[in-house]
Amino acid sequence: MTRALARTLAVAALFACCASAHADVTLQNAWMRPAPAGAAAARAYVDIRSDRTLELVGARTPIAKHVAIVHVGTTGDESTEKIVKSFTVLGGTTTRLAYLGDHLRLTEIARDVGNGDPIPLTLVFKDAAGKTSEATTQVTVRGLLLPQQVTPPMQDAPHPPPKPGA
Repeated sequence: MTRALARTLAVAALFACCASAHADVTLQNAWMRPAPAGAAAARAYVDIRSDRTLELVGARTPIAKHVAIVHVGTTGDESTEKIVKSFTVLGGTTTRLAYLGDHLRLTEIARDVGNGDPIPLTLVFKDAAGKTSEATTQVTVRGLLLPQQVTPPMQDAPHPPPKPGA
């Protein structure tokens, strides 16, 4: 075997090793409700898919001072919500942070977030070897309108007074 061929095979093996060590993470269906500036908290939801098991260890977005990972013990029961330091994302499956369930809590909302606003969200993961990686998506803001998004209500045209004797 020539040195050039041996070097090429070594580089290919190293690339294959490194490529398999990196987990591919896909974020989909990220959404949240509108929130006014100064709101204490808002919730964000996202579907996470990874080819390997990872730990979700953090998140950030420019619209909030902090983002907490929240585990819900009983779906729909706010009294069972608990902020956790990490959340397991099982490899080969979709982990859903969803309405009434586990979610991300954005606190100290920095600006108005209304329907249609593009909101970047970055999730931070740690693999079994302790290596961190990040994935970013755009959150879709949808739901009720903020008061400042509502135009003045339309009014019906005034009706003429009824004619006497009619």
